[in-house]
Amino acid sequence: MNKKIIINYQNFKIFFTVFLLWFSIQFGKPIEDSIAFVLVISIGIIHGANDLFILSLKKINNNRFVTNLSIYLGIVLFCVIFYIINPFLAILLFIFISSYHFGEEHLSEQVRLNNYFDTVYFIVYGLLIFSMLFYEALFEVNAIMIELTKATFSEMLVQITLITSLVFFILMNAFLVLKHKIETKVFLKEVFFLGLFFLVFKTSSLILSFAIYFIFWHSIPSIIHQILFIYGDVTKKSILLYVKKAFLFWLISIIGLLVLYQFILEVTLLSTIVFVILLSVTAPHIWVMYKMKN
Repeated sequence: MNKKIIINYQNFKIFFTVFLLWFSIQFGKPIEDSIAFVLVISIGIIHGANDLFILSLKKINNNRFVTNLSIYLGIVLFCVIFYIINPFLAILLFIFISSYHFGEEHLSEQVRLNNYFDTVYFIVYGLLIFSMLFYEALFEVNAIMIELTKATFSEMLVQITLITSLVFFILMNAFLVLKHKIETKVFLKEVFFLGLFFLVFKTSSLILSFAIYFIFWHSIPSIIHQILFIYGDVTKKSILLYVKKAFLFWLISIIGLLVLYQFILEVTLLSTIVFVILLSVTAPHIWVMYKMKN
């Protein structure tokens, strides 16, 4: 049953990605971005809103909940302080840990070789996603970067990252195929997905492009795995319970987002505030997901 749910969702996300690709061609940037913001601040934030509940489960950790809560909040505080001290390095850290997180969620069920290989493999995949996105929307990316850090990414840096991550991804997959760790068709399927992402990133606005990957290829699969871990099955009841548990944290995040947008005068882009929220919750969320999956 669980395997059938995951397979059905894989077909759904491909269909919806193609649909939103068509949608982005038909409508302008304001409509694209509006839909993207709704997706990110709803499903995107909800997918990390049950972290503390997951930490409270004895299956994950026998230590006291207060210890896990302290670590979780400590990671958030570290990210905030690091951003205040050096915003540009903080963004780079966010990109690297998000790259690992994207790769782990997307590839961990296909590949488990050893910790060193898996870590590099996941980061390479995530960097490939980010560099494709940045390559196709560098002007929009740098507009956000100026507000976040007063600095920008050079076109050469993005191109080098794109080429390097693509070469490493191909070589590492070739190694996995030769070692019979994955089938050739699995590799070819991932190449097809990357081509689809590149087409989406080229056609859609930055925010919609990010939302399509972040929501349909990362957040919803993560929610499915979390529900399976917590409740054992994905049903209407377990989905409603998951959302109910996440609601308070989600509400606090939305209020924080609105407050930041209203009172930080130098920030004019709502997308900047969204990325600040994601920056602060990504690192502790990755820690929780690592503990859940291990």
